[in-house]
Amino acid sequence: IKGLTGGAFPPVKEVNLPAADPLVLATGGTSLNASHATGTYISETAWGLPFGSPGTQFQASGGGVSRRFPRPAYQNGVPGIAATRGVPDVAADASPHTGMALVISDGGNQYTIRNSGGTSASAPLWAGLIALADQYAGRQLGFVNPAIYRIGRSAAYHEAFHDITAGSNTPTFPGHTINGYTTTPGWDPVTGWGSPNAQALIPLLARNSNH
Repeated sequence: IKGLTGGAFPPVKEVNLPAADPLVLATGGTSLNASHATGTYISETAWGLPFGSPGTQFQASGGGVSRRFPRPAYQNGVPGIAATRGVPDVAADASPHTGMALVISDGGNQYTIRNSGGTSASAPLWAGLIALADQYAGRQLGFVNPAIYRIGRSAAYHEAFHDITAGSNTPTFPGHTINGYTTTPGWDPVTGWGSPNAQALIPLLARNSNH
């Protein structure tokens, strides 16, 4: 999500659509540190490292508190949640500095390999994970947000998620800085519950989602 938006107009600290909609699984961004040799997970921080020219929109993980939507029931009782919808719910690698590689075909025999970041990385990763969870369960899980929050509150939380506790989403634009949010243990308005450990999370989603 791009909750801290720049451009030709003055930057504004605000969550935006569709991420802020309570019926959307909102994805924040991280910077991933993994083994180049084996792919083994090492650590993650919140994505807060600007990419590109000064003032670019690719600044940091989105996140914050909605001014439009009341807090959905699945967020009740979560420490750090306000009276309105908090985003994101979850996170994944979204920094263009560490983001996933994309292979883009031209429809023939040619293709391009390039890096990707922002919602072009984290949202498809989560869409693929939910599709795998549907396949594992043998049914469509439907709206997974309540299950995500049940798992986040459970004893299995640290098995299912990497809890991101380092970094912030404070971007810097020419002439000024917008104070964003800082990660905390558990849910926070930078990385949500954190990034997925798919091997543990997928079976838990299948068990915790409503039929």
